[in-house]
Order: sequence, then structure tokens, then C-alpha cells
Amino acid sequence: MGKPHYGSSTFRSSRNMNHARDYSRDLYYYTRDAQTIDPELARSESTELARNIDATKKELATIRKEYAGDKEVLASLKVIEDHLTNATAQHKKLHAECQMDTFDRTAGMKCCSDITKELEKAMAEHAALMRKLEIKELANSKKETTPKK
Repeated sequence: MGKPHYGSSTFRSSRNMNHARDYSRDLYYYTRDAQTIDPELARSESTELARNIDATKKELATIRKEYAGDKEVLASLKVIEDHLTNATAQHKKLHAECQMDTFDRTAGMKCCSDITKELEKAMAEHAALMRKLEIKELANSKKETTPKK
């Protein structure tokens, strides 16, 4: 355990969720605005979206190990993981749509919207977790530096 810092699993998981949300939003806007959907582009964006969700899950597994004894952290991780599971389920629908010869804009936009909502919920929980960890770390560092009488 240690202070969440740049380069740590806590920050990498945040960055990966941000990237996943960006891919989801971009694909939503692309399907909404493009005159014709390029199936290869849609598949590529969908693949990157999944890659970032999977990378987030891997980082969360590392955090879970680091904070195995902290029930509060584990509860927050469970909430985040549940949202990522929901996003993954929607992504499977999106990716199946991307394999079709003709991309259904409405279905694609709905999937992207649902994925974005789940990612934003996960991100909000993650941000709250980061604040908790920072406060705990500060409290612990004050205990360590307080002179004994």
C-alpha cells in the first residue's frame, strides 16, 4: 500500500477509463454524424474501447491485491467492477453490431450511450475512492511524523 501517485495502478485505471469513455463517446458521435459508417473504423474504435476496459480491469485487480485487507476499498472496487461488467456487456452488443455488413446507427448509438453511462459511474466511484485513499494516506503520514511524548 502506498500513496496513490502518478504511474500507480490507481492512476492507470483512471486513465484507461477515461480513454474507454472517449472511444465510446467518439463512436457515438461518429455514428450519429457520419453520412456513411465505415465498418472498419467502427470495428477499430470498438476494439480500442474494449482494450481500455480490459486494461482498467487488470489495474483494478492490482489495486485489489494492494488493499486486500481494506474492506472500504474493496467495496468501492466492487462497485467500479460492477459498472465495468455492465459496460462490457453493452460492448459485446456494440461489437456484434460492428461485425454486420450494415451498421445500425440507432443500436450503435444506444450501446455507446449505455457504455458511456456505466463508465462515468465507474469513474465517479473511482474518483471518490482516490479521495478516500489520499485522506487515509495523509492521516497515516501524520501519525508517523507526530513526535511521541
